[in-house]
Amino acid sequence: MESDRLFFRTLTSEDIFRLFEIYSDTEAMKYRQSKPHITIEDSIQMIERDLIVRNTNYELRYGIFEKESNILIGTIMYQPFNTKAIIGYSLAKESWNKGYATEVVKFFINFLKHKNFKILEAWVLNENIASCKVLEKNHFKKISQTIYPNSSFYKLFL
Repeated sequence: MESDRLFFRTLTSEDIFRLFEIYSDTEAMKYRQSKPHITIEDSIQMIERDLIVRNTNYELRYGIFEKESNILIGTIMYQPFNTKAIIGYSLAKESWNKGYATEVVKFFINFLKHKNFKILEAWVLNENIASCKVLEKNHFKKISQTIYPNSSFYKLFL
């Protein structure tokens, strides 16, 4: 799977060290609900868990790679629920403000639309203004504050 500047694939053991670089960066992870990775073991467990849950179709995560450099710059995941999917994404700090998040979300909207999903949802911390803008650029609508503290709920009807 690929977009103009990026390609997407399942994470493997070859991605562990780069994944750890991204997910252990407290600045890059400050907008996530989960905590940053403390040890390389956290990244290993993430990839192992992804492989297990992928087989159950509970959650599917893909690595986001720059085509030009072949470097992992982040992840995107979706959780399918009948005709609805919840999406979430994280990018390495050095990949912020380059339009990558907008490109990723746009690609996955089309990808999930072709898989016959009718509704996409996302939760975003209110202070993550850039991510709120990414969703709004991709026609998501802010529906409400959520049960999660200091966060908002976005929805897109496909």
